[in-house]
Amino acid sequence: MYSLNLPDIVAALATIADVIGEGFVALTLGFAVKATGLGFLVGAVLLLALKSVVPISFEVESLTVVSRLAKRDWEKMCQIILTAGILGAILGMTGVYTNIVGFIEGPILAGMMTGVGVILSFVAFDIFKENKIIGGVSIGSALLTFFIFIKDPNNLIYALAVSVIAGIIASRFVKFDPIEVDLERERIRLIPLNGFRFLKDITVIRGALALLALRTGTSIAYSGIDGQMANTTPNVDHTNIIAGIGGAISGLFGGAPIEPIISGTAAAPHPVASGALMMAVVGVLLLMGFFPKLARYIPVSAVSGFLFVLGAVLAIPGNIGGVITPEDAFSGPITVVVTAASFDPFLGMVAGVLVRLLAGIMG
Repeated sequence: MYSLNLPDIVAALATIADVIGEGFVALTLGFAVKATGLGFLVGAVLLLALKSVVPISFEVESLTVVSRLAKRDWEKMCQIILTAGILGAILGMTGVYTNIVGFIEGPILAGMMTGVGVILSFVAFDIFKENKIIGGVSIGSALLTFFIFIKDPNNLIYALAVSVIAGIIASRFVKFDPIEVDLERERIRLIPLNGFRFLKDITVIRGALALLALRTGTSIAYSGIDGQMANTTPNVDHTNIIAGIGGAISGLFGGAPIEPIISGTAAAPHPVASGALMMAVVGVLLLMGFFPKLARYIPVSAVSGFLFVLGAVLAIPGNIGGVITPEDAFSGPITVVVTAASFDPFLGMVAGVLVRLLAGIMG
């Protein structure tokens, strides 16, 4: 039923290189990653079942927003991921996302993604400051690689790989603190649910809504790009069902969020099978404890270059042009400011929607 050939396998392996780098970002921001393998495996099955060309994986934007709002409290991060996963899957199953997409497309979506770009840039600077030499090497090499290969669609993957490797090389000559991995936390087990009382915790509620808002944006933006590469129109509701259930399983057992991504597998001859292969292999690597073992050799500041390129070079310039339109000059800028100031895409989206509604009433 599903075919795989050499180009499909190559696309999957190339994407795994990107996933490994973003997995290190997850470790840097305080997430446990071993249990995330369960979410990857469940997601791979759902990807095949729903015939989606949009894989899910570690995503720097969601990792950053969740860790920031939860202040790197591991239990709260897991509770946010679990809550957002369940809600997202339900919304996807009921077809709500199709209607949401139609409403926030345009300046509000562009404003939310621009605000997330600002957040990523701030986090990159914070990580850079932890070791300015290694961070400077990482940022410099990421920028250089990104622009040298500007015409290559894989230049972001190259920038990630080169910046992390350059940071590791620099660390051989500079004293650094490696990524701290809590091995006890990496054990796969149910997180403390405590009668689901966390559903009354304002931090968890706010974090879950922020993650849902961000997923709404990436569902539209990233699914569209994957769909173009695969010559198809992805079902946004299906994308959110996969991300919701996969994320909920990950969070339930202590793992990180996994979200829709722009994936090289979408350009493969058999994008569904290639994407599922990528996710299955990563799932196995995570369950084997591969990432934490490598983390002892990775300086935290080595990922600052990738974060900076993703935020300041891609997200902000790529979305800011759509923030203001002749028909809607206010909702987009308000969304940017509120998202960036609060580090919360949900608050930004709500502010943008309110401004649009007020403008419609007054106009």
